[in-house]
Amino acid sequence: MDYQNRENTGKVILITGSSTGFGRLMAETLARSGYTVFATMRNLSSKNSTHVATLHELAIRENLSLNVVEVDVTNDESVEQGVAEVVRKAGQIDVLINNAGIMYTGITEGYTLEQARNQFEPNFFGVIRMNRAVLPQMRAQKSGLIISLSSLAGGLVFPFFGLYCASKHALEALALAYRYDLAALGIDSVVIEPALFATNLLASNDPPSDQTCLQGYTTLNDEVSRVIRDIENGQLDPQIVVYDIVKLLETPFGQRPFRTILGSDFDLEPVNYLKNDAQRSLLAAMKLAHLELSPVSIV
Repeated sequence: MDYQNRENTGKVILITGSSTGFGRLMAETLARSGYTVFATMRNLSSKNSTHVATLHELAIRENLSLNVVEVDVTNDESVEQGVAEVVRKAGQIDVLINNAGIMYTGITEGYTLEQARNQFEPNFFGVIRMNRAVLPQMRAQKSGLIISLSSLAGGLVFPFFGLYCASKHALEALALAYRYDLAALGIDSVVIEPALFATNLLASNDPPSDQTCLQGYTTLNDEVSRVIRDIENGQLDPQIVVYDIVKLLETPFGQRPFRTILGSDFDLEPVNYLKNDAQRSLLAAMKLAHLELSPVSIV
């Protein structure tokens, strides 16, 4: 499918964590697909100034509706100001893509409580901040779509990725709760579960800092290093994820699956079907079956 410089759709998309990786590819591809894109990142005038300049040059060169806004998803004021700026400039927000996140890898016990909080701050609490800032606008519009970037780690547990997996499991529970709450308002909440794709996520690692504790795990150190090397050497092209996000955007409300797996699934897909069945049974038992989105678009 051709995603190059389509006619403007009139839809406004806000993406977090857009300096590199999935977020950067989303911003560029979706702008070329005809969406008005607000790519957000931290430190516009310092650390990310080069990324800002590159996106501005791209927008001018290709005549794209591609804008950069400063948002730090770990900061309440930054989130509120960034979202307010988007609404002020565009008058609407049709899609929020919660992409910003970090990934810690290492022996789980070696991570301190402070490090655990730091892992959850962008991956979980940052999503709550963004959703709370964006949802008043979507509720006023009576429409919207929230896409949260989870991972296969949101449905499986990868050894030595304990805190990251925990944050993504929590994210998926949160996103499904939003889905139940928001469906009657015409707003959809879904998650993407990418496999091992080539992004810079591993570079965000903060190794376990409790070195005394780690002395008891000397036999696992080589395994940790090997697993990280294998992941670095076996990653897929992240553009695949972006193209499937475009398909999700073009799917009508009420017809989108809650979870979309992209890449090798390690047999997670049948587990997800069982989860869906269990959730239906739970809703029925609670006399809340009406909260599940219909397979037919709700107008």
